[in-house]
Amino acid sequence: MNVVAVAVPAFSPGTPEHALATWVRREGGFVGKVRVETRDGLRGLFVTEPVRAGELLVSVPPGCIVSADEDSQWGLSLRELLTARLVGARTRGQCQPYLDSLPTLDGAPLLCDWSDEELEQLQAAELAELARGMPPFVAASCERVRPYVQAEASVVEWAERMVRTRAMFFDTGVSRRMSLVPVVDLANHRTPPRRSAMDGELLEPVALGSDGESVALVARSDLRRGEEVCLTYRHEGNGQLLLHYGFAEMICADQPCFETLRLGASSTPLAAALHLGSDEADAAALAALRRHLVDGGAEGEAVSAL
Repeated sequence: MNVVAVAVPAFSPGTPEHALATWVRREGGFVGKVRVETRDGLRGLFVTEPVRAGELLVSVPPGCIVSADEDSQWGLSLRELLTARLVGARTRGQCQPYLDSLPTLDGAPLLCDWSDEELEQLQAAELAELARGMPPFVAASCERVRPYVQAEASVVEWAERMVRTRAMFFDTGVSRRMSLVPVVDLANHRTPPRRSAMDGELLEPVALGSDGESVALVARSDLRRGEEVCLTYRHEGNGQLLLHYGFAEMICADQPCFETLRLGASSTPLAAALHLGSDEADAAALAALRRHLVDGGAEGEAVSAL
């Protein structure tokens, strides 16, 4: 992808984000019509001018990206390989502008950091149990990484948290890749609104460049000046967002969701979950839900909603 680098005045001088954008540009990348703002206490990426769907916003060169490809010879998962790579970058002082922009461990809280009292307030026993089970799982993962790095346990734990909450997956055509991508990872999550067939498909906003190594961020739809640039981190509902990213999403009226409604006290799942994704499917699923409420259904049956 051929782009022309331009200045990045939208990133306030003296901030870690400005240093980050300047570094990406200096390394041959591109930072276009975007700026970093904090709105309602949440940092995000916003466009400085109107942009069209598909317009290039950011291109990050491979020298600024921390990546790991699947490699079974190490006996580590892809997430663990990237954790080791991030620890190595920190130890060697590589990608320093990016490292300076990352939060501390305390600055990236997850559901597993909640107290038992706080977890009880979720009124979601299954999710609370998953959260309670995460610390020993993460500790075991970090212990598998430590023999391959020269770092304190707290550094490995920090790196694991950064990878868990910020990394992106790519299919290189040969293997799966997991990457930490500066500037692009400043974009917040948003489930896109439900669209009709006439609206056409939304563009995938993040992809590998034509060289297979750089990463490009494009507008997935037309955006007005000041609108936020968002990604969709995952399509598994607020439970998984809380568990792996530490936040839940406020669902709008025109927006699909990805949730599970459990009917009754049993944990027995419904053999065929109901998927809601169109007006017709919504009507059919609501009718089935009414039948369950009237007839009782099978205790513990679940309805998954898209």
